[in-house]
Amino acid sequence: MSRKKPKFEYAIICDDIREEIGHKLSFIGIYGPHILVTKIPYVFPKLCFAISYKDVEAGHSFSIELINPSSKQLGDTIIVSMPKEAKRSIKFNMFAIFSPLNIKQEGSHKLVIICNDNDKWKQEVEFAIKLIDKVK
Repeated sequence: MSRKKPKFEYAIICDDIREEIGHKLSFIGIYGPHILVTKIPYVFPKLCFAISYKDVEAGHSFSIELINPSSKQLGDTIIVSMPKEAKRSIKFNMFAIFSPLNIKQEGSHKLVIICNDNDKWKQEVEFAIKLIDKVK
Protein backbone atom coordinates (compact mmCIF):
# COMPACT_ATOMS: atom_id res chain seq x y z
CA MET A 1 0.00 0.00 0.00
CA SER A 2 1.48 3.33 -0.99
CA ARG A 3 1.66 6.10 1.55
CA LYS A 4 0.02 9.46 1.16
CA LYS A 5 2.44 12.38 0.87
CA PRO A 6 2.47 14.48 4.06
CA LYS A 7 1.70 18.16 3.48
CA PHE A 8 4.20 20.83 4.50
CA GLU A 9 2.53 23.73 6.30
CA TYR A 10 5.21 26.12 7.53
CA ALA A 11 8.65 26.63 9.07
CA ILE A 12 9.51 29.27 11.65
CA ILE A 13 13.15 30.38 11.96
CA CYS A 14 14.12 31.75 15.37
CA ASP A 15 16.85 32.07 17.99
CA ASP A 16 15.24 29.73 20.52
CA ILE A 17 12.20 27.53 21.14
CA ARG A 18 11.03 27.04 24.71
CA GLU A 19 8.31 24.93 26.23
CA GLU A 20 6.48 26.96 28.86
CA ILE A 21 4.10 25.97 31.65
CA GLY A 22 1.04 24.28 30.22
CA HIS A 23 3.04 22.92 27.24
CA LYS A 24 2.84 26.26 25.42
CA LEU A 25 5.66 26.97 22.99
CA SER A 26 7.49 30.28 22.89
CA PHE A 27 9.49 31.24 19.81
CA ILE A 28 12.23 33.73 20.73
CA GLY A 29 13.69 36.08 18.11
CA ILE A 30 11.64 35.10 15.05
CA TYR A 31 13.27 35.90 11.71
CA GLY A 32 11.66 36.74 8.39
CA PRO A 33 13.11 35.71 5.03
CA HIS A 34 16.24 37.82 5.66
CA ILE A 35 18.59 37.36 8.60
CA LEU A 36 20.87 40.35 9.08
CA VAL A 37 24.37 39.91 10.55
CA THR A 38 27.07 42.50 11.26
CA LYS A 39 30.04 40.37 10.21
CA ILE A 40 31.00 37.31 8.18
CA PRO A 41 31.96 34.78 9.40
CA TYR A 42 29.18 34.86 11.97
CA VAL A 43 28.40 32.32 14.68
CA PHE A 44 24.83 31.85 15.83
CA PRO A 45 24.89 30.37 19.33
CA LYS A 46 21.72 28.60 18.22
CA LEU A 47 19.46 28.76 15.16
CA CYS A 48 16.15 26.92 15.49
CA PHE A 49 13.53 25.78 13.02
CA ALA A 50 9.97 24.84 14.00
CA ILE A 51 8.49 22.80 11.16
CA SER A 52 4.86 21.76 10.78
CA TYR A 53 3.33 19.10 8.54
CA LYS A 54 -0.12 17.59 8.35
CA ASP A 55 -1.33 14.14 7.26
CA VAL A 56 1.73 12.36 8.67
CA GLU A 57 1.47 8.59 9.15
CA ALA A 58 3.26 6.13 11.42
CA GLY A 59 6.60 5.22 9.88
CA HIS A 60 7.14 8.54 8.12
CA SER A 61 10.69 9.71 8.71
CA PHE A 62 12.06 13.17 7.94
CA SER A 63 15.68 14.12 7.30
CA ILE A 64 16.49 17.79 7.82
CA GLU A 65 19.60 19.49 6.46
CA LEU A 66 20.83 23.06 6.31
CA ILE A 67 22.55 23.99 3.03
CA ASN A 68 24.70 27.09 2.38
CA PRO A 69 24.87 29.12 -0.89
CA SER A 70 27.74 26.89 -2.11
CA SER A 71 25.46 23.82 -1.76
CA LYS A 72 27.46 22.52 1.22
CA GLN A 73 25.75 21.09 4.28
CA LEU A 74 26.05 23.01 7.55
CA GLY A 75 25.94 20.91 10.70
CA ASP A 76 24.62 17.39 11.00
CA THR A 77 21.57 15.83 9.37
CA ILE A 78 18.67 15.70 11.81
CA ILE A 79 16.29 12.73 11.61
CA VAL A 80 12.77 12.96 13.04
CA SER A 81 10.31 10.05 12.83
CA MET A 82 6.63 9.69 13.51
CA PRO A 83 6.31 7.20 16.39
CA LYS A 84 5.31 3.75 15.11
CA GLU A 85 2.62 3.41 17.78
CA ALA A 86 0.85 6.48 16.38
CA LYS A 87 -1.42 5.62 13.49
CA ARG A 88 -1.74 9.05 11.94
CA SER A 89 -1.33 12.65 12.96
CA ILE A 90 -3.42 15.51 11.68
CA LYS A 91 -0.62 17.88 12.77
CA PHE A 92 3.01 16.91 13.24
CA ASN A 93 5.46 19.46 14.60
CA MET A 94 9.20 18.93 14.68
CA PHE A 95 12.18 21.02 15.66
CA ALA A 96 15.65 21.31 14.16
CA ILE A 97 18.25 23.09 16.29
CA PHE A 98 21.71 23.91 14.96
CA SER A 99 24.04 24.92 17.77
CA PRO A 100 26.48 26.51 17.33
CA LEU A 101 26.02 27.43 13.67
CA ASN A 102 28.99 28.95 11.86
CA ILE A 103 28.02 31.02 8.81
CA LYS A 104 30.92 31.71 6.46
CA GLN A 105 29.11 33.44 3.58
CA GLU A 106 26.10 35.57 2.98
CA GLY A 107 23.44 34.65 0.47
CA SER A 108 20.56 32.23 0.03
CA HIS A 109 20.57 29.32 2.49
CA LYS A 110 18.11 26.41 2.45
CA LEU A 111 16.52 24.16 5.01
CA VAL A 112 15.91 20.90 3.12
CA ILE A 113 13.36 18.43 4.47
CA ILE A 114 12.96 15.02 2.82
CA CYS A 115 10.33 12.52 3.89
CA ASN A 116 11.12 8.79 3.64
CA ASP A 117 14.24 9.42 1.51
CA ASN A 118 11.92 10.30 -1.39
CA ASP A 119 13.12 13.31 -3.40
CA LYS A 120 9.56 13.73 -4.70
CA TRP A 121 8.62 14.46 -1.09
CA LYS A 122 11.30 17.13 -0.63
CA GLN A 123 10.53 20.57 0.78
CA GLU A 124 12.97 23.48 0.66
CA VAL A 125 12.68 26.57 2.85
CA GLU A 126 14.90 29.40 1.60
CA PHE A 127 16.15 32.32 3.64
CA ALA A 128 18.90 34.86 3.05
CA ILE A 129 21.73 35.83 5.35
CA LYS A 130 22.77 39.40 4.62
CA LEU A 131 25.70 41.45 5.85
CA ILE A 132 24.81 44.93 7.13
CA ASP A 133 26.69 47.78 8.78
CA LYS A 134 26.62 47.76 12.56
CA VAL A 135 23.52 49.36 14.02
CA LYS A 136 24.37 52.63 15.77
